[in-house]
Amino acid sequence: MAELLLFEDWIDFHLIGVNSSFDTSTQFVFHLNSTNATHFTRIKDLDIWLDDHTYYFETYEWIDEANKLDYHIIKNTPNQSDSEKNEVDLSNLFKESILLVPNYKDCNYIVKVAGWEDDIHNLQLPFVENEFIKVIKKIDIDLISTADRLVF
Repeated sequence: MAELLLFEDWIDFHLIGVNSSFDTSTQFVFHLNSTNATHFTRIKDLDIWLDDHTYYFETYEWIDEANKLDYHIIKNTPNQSDSEKNEVDLSNLFKESILLVPNYKDCNYIVKVAGWEDDIHNLQLPFVENEFIKVIKKIDIDLISTADRLVF
């Protein structure tokens, strides 16, 4: 008999919310890489189908081979949707903004950490709060309904 895959089996990562003074991802990642021992590079946008549109979230990746960890930085707000690529949709002006992780609207970046096997509270990030990283908070995946968007 086939074994059923549960949603929890797909979640093999931890999430960290980051509030930065930099709204543009390129500035944020540049400063992160220049002030820390990180090497994030831009990869293909994370595209999410929602409300009959595809939204594109800027994504950066760094594979920390020394610690066997994969990091992804994903902007919590999309750059654009497929409707914005084709035409101006004024109906979106009055809608609440789309967020990748709506429970953490105060975080403009989401950091996905894969490969960490121990308790998330013991995870040591390769960066800390400073003049451009205002807040770093651990996200309880069980409390967000959109964690499936981050399975990639």
